[in-house]
Amino acid sequence: MFVIIIAIIMNKNLILALLVCIGLLAACNNKPQNNDKPEPKAEVTISESDLISLNQFPTIDKRLYVEVSPDFTEASIYRDGKLFQTVLDEENGLVSIGDEATVHFLDANFDGFTDIFIGAGESRTYSTLLLWDDNTKQFVRIGELGNPDLQGFMLCPAEKKVIEGGSGSYCSFYISQSHWNGNELVLDDFLTIISDPDEYISYKVKNMFTIQDANEQVLCSTDNKESLPSFWQAVLKAYGLDIKPRGLG
Repeated sequence: MFVIIIAIIMNKNLILALLVCIGLLAACNNKPQNNDKPEPKAEVTISESDLISLNQFPTIDKRLYVEVSPDFTEASIYRDGKLFQTVLDEENGLVSIGDEATVHFLDANFDGFTDIFIGAGESRTYSTLLLWDDNTKQFVRIGELGNPDLQGFMLCPAEKKVIEGGSGSYCSFYISQSHWNGNELVLDDFLTIISDPDEYISYKVKNMFTIQDANEQVLCSTDNKESLPSFWQAVLKAYGLDIKPRGLG
């Protein structure tokens, strides 16, 4: 009798063990498959209205006022009517010689604080960008005159990108998009436009429009601007470039 009871118990344990194994196998089969290849990131549609050019930002601020010296080497920043900070560059100046030292107030790095842009911010001009550093409670100059060049300055708040663009010659135009890493602009990719096919070899391109990443790897090359990603199509419209064969209008 005792042997029979032991056999029954052992059979029950065996059945329970089998049920557990079946449950584990079912759970494993129901686990989502781990795909080595990540799903492609959907392109974010950007329109011209998502881009903000420098001249759209105000030149007057409720608390801040900036006075630039006649020789463009010094900027005095006043806050609430009192001198708050002075930015000086006697060697290179704050803007290109002969340019206007126009001042705009904006949030250039998308951190919620007001920054200061001094200069025209147009093609073939050099300007100065002062970011508010909330740690030091001071304005910090980004780079130096011409680096970054801050030409064709534009912002894309939706993507938190800074756009710069300028002409290199009668047939070339360069546009870049960058993001912020702290107080440093980091290049993401850039678009080269060469409107004269005879110059393709000189500029090492095969088509009118060439997009390259920061390592100069070609991401897109086409003669049809409609084939460009929506971001770059919107940027071209915002710049108002009249692209014609043999030259840029």
